[in-house]
Parts: sequence; structure tokens; C-alpha cells
Amino acid sequence: MYKVIRFLELMWIVIAACCIIIGTFKLITLGFMDALFFYVFCILAVFLFLLRRRQRRNIEKHESEN
Repeated sequence: MYKVIRFLELMWIVIAACCIIIGTFKLITLGFMDALFFYVFCILAVFLFLLRRRQRRNIEKHESEN
């Protein structure tokens, strides 16, 4: 279970990094409106990363108490 949650946690941070890179490229080449989608998705990916990290920490804390 820990491996799946950790994998999803890392996946979201990698997606966020890719969105920043692609969004910056789109911003430079095409303009802000074309890059906006990638920046919004980056914010969503960071939020989901933080959510998964909190979930993993809660599970680890619960397991260590037992």
C-alpha cells in the first residue's frame, strides 16, 4: 500500500514539473492564454501531491501507533 501511495505522490510532482516546463515554453512561444491551462493543471497537480503526502503520513502515523 505504501508503494502505491508513494508512487502516486511522486507521479503528481513529476506532472507538476512537466506542466511548469511546458507552460513556460508555451508562454514564451505562444502567449499567456495558451500557457494558462498548463499552469492551472500544475496547481492542481501540486494540490494532489500535497493531499497524497498527507495521506501517506497519516497512514504511517497510524501504523506506528499500533
